Amino acid sequence: MSKIAIITGASSGIGRSLSIDLAEIGYRVVLVSRSDKKLQAVSNKILEKGGECLTISADISIPNEIKKIKKEASSFGDVSLVVNNAGVGKFDKIEDITLDDWNFQIDVNLRGSFLISQAFIPNMKKIKRGTLVFINSVAGKQAYPYSSVYVSTKHALRGLADSMREELRKDNIKVISIYPGAVNTPFWNDTGTNFPMEEMLKVENVSKSIVNAIEAPDNCTVEEMLI
Repeated sequence: MSKIAIITGASSGIGRSLSIDLAEIGYRVVLVSRSDKKLQAVSNKILEKGGECLTISADISIPNEIKKIKKEASSFGDVSLVVNNAGVGKFDKIEDITLDDWNFQIDVNLRGSFLISQAFIPNMKKIKRGTLVFINSVAGKQAYPYSSVYVSTKHALRGLADSMREELRKDNIKVISIYPGAVNTPFWNDTGTNFPMEEMLKVENVSKSIVNAIEAPDNCTVEEMLI
């Protein structure tokens, strides 16, 4: 049976590494990101290793873009794995956070994950199998200063995943929340922070841990993983 996965934020960081790792174990992967150029680089890497992939340049915070993703991904086959990885962060004093800062992080981190999951759940129910993965953050478990909006989105994402898990359990759909600490990825480039990157988690190690959780056999589910 063909295994098809869709990964958002697939052009860099955890999404890029996950896309390559999943393709290596036999998944046909659908790569989603706003950057077509970066997606092509990931696609080339997968194809070089003998994998199969499809790239879709889209913004998951826009409902009409979700329709495009669903249509193109469904032409690839039955998607049984959705990895909600796309995420953004801006860190500043609460009084300096603008409404645009708030809306941008809510739209990508929370609304985008909700919309992309909602789009593929009906077919998962139809084929009686599926896995939804939410790449959250330690900020979904604990609050941090200068992170009020980011922390809000990640706590909300935790609630969304927890509720989906209880609702979809009977449909043989697994819901996995991943809570990584700081990972050495390009995520930090535009956040206005100056954290020591060399002390962060290696993206390759985080990716392999997530793949192990996804590949848990039969009715065994790693519902949460704190890395």
